[in-house]
Amino acid sequence: MARVEILSGPERRRAWSDAEKLAILEEIASSGVGVAAIARRHDVSPQQVYGWRRHFRRNAPGDEAPMLVPVTLVESAEPDRRNTSASLQKPVRKAGVGRIEIRCLNGRVLTVEAQLDTLILKALIRSVEDA
Repeated sequence: MARVEILSGPERRRAWSDAEKLAILEEIASSGVGVAAIARRHDVSPQQVYGWRRHFRRNAPGDEAPMLVPVTLVESAEPDRRNTSASLQKPVRKAGVGRIEIRCLNGRVLTVEAQLDTLILKALIRSVEDA
């Protein structure tokens, strides 16, 4: 049977303290239960919980400073096709001999030398994905 709640008088608006919001968000993160179930348990909508999460992420102090990575620009062996109509329809990217092409989660593409040190490569990928 469905739950019915009758409100009389002015609209009921609850004020949640930051501590209460963070406690609910922590419960969601640590319990492994879905957002909707935890939200129901606390009588709040899942959309409100997602709003709190965005708010705290946006206002969180940055704990990592931006990292600069040295980059060297090299001449491309391929002709410049930026002005042709075919290049506007479907971009074609080819890695050169001894190079690796990496597609990052954010859609950017890295082309690096195959012999690049793995620690440098990991740092480069992280910095590109975080940018």
